[in-house]
Amino acid sequence: MKIRPKLILAEIIISLTLFLAILASISSLVRFIGFENLKIETVKLQDTVSRMKYSVIDMLSSTEPTFYITYKYRSQNNLINQRLEEITEDPFFKHLSKKSRIMFTAIDDNLRTSQTSFNTKVITDYLNLRNNPDLDEFESLLYLQTVLRGSDNIPRSFISELDYAVSEISSRETAFSNFEKLIEQTLANMLQAAEDYSRRQIALSISIPAIVLIFAVFGILLFTNNLSRKLVRLDKSLSDIVGGDFSVRIDTKGRDEFSSLAGSINTFTKTLGAKLESFRLIMHEIGQTLTGSMESSQVESTLLKLAMKDTAADGAALYKVGGDAGELILSVSTGKFRPPFIVSDLPDSPEEEDINAILRSRIIQPGKTILGESAIQGRAIIIRDIENNNDIDWSRSELDALYLSSIIIVPLQIGSTVFGVIAITSTEPESLFSDLEFANMQSFGELAAITLDNIYKYSDLLEATQLDRELGIAEEIQKDLLPKRLPRLSGGEVAILSRSIKGLNGDYYDVFPIGDGKTLVTICEVAGRGVPAGLVMVMIRTILRLVSTPENDARTVMAMLNRDMTKQIAIESYASVGILIIDSIGHYTFSSAAHYPLQILRSESGLFEAVQTEGIPVGIDRNASYKQQSGVLSKDDLVMFHTDGIPESRSREDKNFGIDNLLRVISSEAGNSPEKIIETLKIELENFERGVDQKDDQTVIVLKYTGGSAA
Repeated sequence: MKIRPKLILAEIIISLTLFLAILASISSLVRFIGFENLKIETVKLQDTVSRMKYSVIDMLSSTEPTFYITYKYRSQNNLINQRLEEITEDPFFKHLSKKSRIMFTAIDDNLRTSQTSFNTKVITDYLNLRNNPDLDEFESLLYLQTVLRGSDNIPRSFISELDYAVSEISSRETAFSNFEKLIEQTLANMLQAAEDYSRRQIALSISIPAIVLIFAVFGILLFTNNLSRKLVRLDKSLSDIVGGDFSVRIDTKGRDEFSSLAGSINTFTKTLGAKLESFRLIMHEIGQTLTGSMESSQVESTLLKLAMKDTAADGAALYKVGGDAGELILSVSTGKFRPPFIVSDLPDSPEEEDINAILRSRIIQPGKTILGESAIQGRAIIIRDIENNNDIDWSRSELDALYLSSIIIVPLQIGSTVFGVIAITSTEPESLFSDLEFANMQSFGELAAITLDNIYKYSDLLEATQLDRELGIAEEIQKDLLPKRLPRLSGGEVAILSRSIKGLNGDYYDVFPIGDGKTLVTICEVAGRGVPAGLVMVMIRTILRLVSTPENDARTVMAMLNRDMTKQIAIESYASVGILIIDSIGHYTFSSAAHYPLQILRSESGLFEAVQTEGIPVGIDRNASYKQQSGVLSKDDLVMFHTDGIPESRSREDKNFGIDNLLRVISSEAGNSPEKIIETLKIELENFERGVDQKDDQTVIVLKYTGGSAA
């Protein structure tokens, strides 16, 4: 029984018992009042008998008319009978003691016997003796007896009759006196009986509530002790559960709220234990997967299979956030996953391959469909019964190949960043996801998010490590390729600024004599990064040193470089190249393969001359043609090559250094040696950048033609 009904029943019992005690007290009071009334009736009877006694005595001395005396006697006699009848018929008469009832019966019998023998006729006969014609006047019986006792005129028979009457009346007076004493004794017995009865009733009236109170207190103590034991047992069990012991089961017998609560707690601990065991198995499976493979796709597939196993779903998919706008793109799906959105371009009876193709081709925009809604809001969503949900516009019939009965979507979220969602689906009408499965999936989503985030970071780390290793190799290659020291030129000086930004496009430059007083100066920007870019640099250096002869001009060398690169290099890479060939008397040829123009600062005018030719980067088209420009340098003319890293250098204000600044620095230092010019340019760049990390390599070659004979 529940606690509340128990309390109500206890209240009813106590109230009923108290009510009965009150009734008993009222009954006792009623009986007491009845006894008091009976006592009053007895007192009245005693008073009536006493008056009857005096009336009988008064008969001897009364001179009143006979009819009046007999009338009074008869009236008092009737009153005595009435009193006796009222007493014997009183409902409480039967509650008198047996002795008192016997005495009353004796009084009644004697009075009635006396009334029979001493009736009004007899009294009339006695009183009529006062009417003797021999008497002169009407006198009382006692007076007559006294006066006539010594008279000789009155017959002896009359005197004898008079004496007899006086004697009879006197005996009746004695009888009534005895009656009066008997009644008085009976009354005393009644009073004692009433007093005893009253004491008993008072004791009973006190004892019944006291007993009820004692039993109530005893019952309350039993009840509270029982509740206390259950509370202590419940508290201990809850403490064990809070301490992590989910094997605890609370054994509380009964059908009250504590038993229901214990049952609920037992169910909760059992469910929680099962959930923890499920998560332990999930962690074990994930650990096994990670032991065998660190591929993110393999881990994603394992997580989806575990999610399906934990919820008895028959389809699951993982979407990842990608693109600049944060679109959702399907990464992996398993089972009979069906799209939770409208699909229009699908045949009537599609194969699984068709459905998977639709899923992979569909990009979910942020906030669109239930998948995008879960991702952008960062909250889990459950639609328990899709078919009966009127707010869904993609609900389908059971005959539809894309039918869904139930779906759960949980975001993959680390902090405030959502990087994907997991969706599990059911295609069976009878298999709808429960709230418990929804809660389990939310916890599973948190675990999956942490796992995948670590896997993705690990993959990125591996990729970065591999890239760093490749970049290190490429850097070593580049160091080996670049000239250890610049050669002395016939009729000129050269200096180079090269700042390598690790991990991005590689710059390559070279300066070497090719015979007959000629020198080849080249600068390149190789597309790509790492080892492949380093290999391209090796090929460029090798080819240039092989094909550069005094007979070949810049265009010929560029064409041969392009032909040999596209012929021999299997790596898909290309490079922009600028080639300058200059002799000791200042004649030069220049050819460009999509590189920046050659800048010549004329010493006579102080103006820059941009020298440029058309041509695509080398390594793309084997049959590409290149052009060249030729000219003559004057004494103290400056020639400058550069890559895009110099003009694209960024400041803290996010401004570019620019071509104009580069030309300004060169022009301002035109009177100095190339080494001094490079030193000044380096200082200018450092002041401009002020520690800002740059995104590209920076290379500048400054050549000053001084004229003169070959070295």
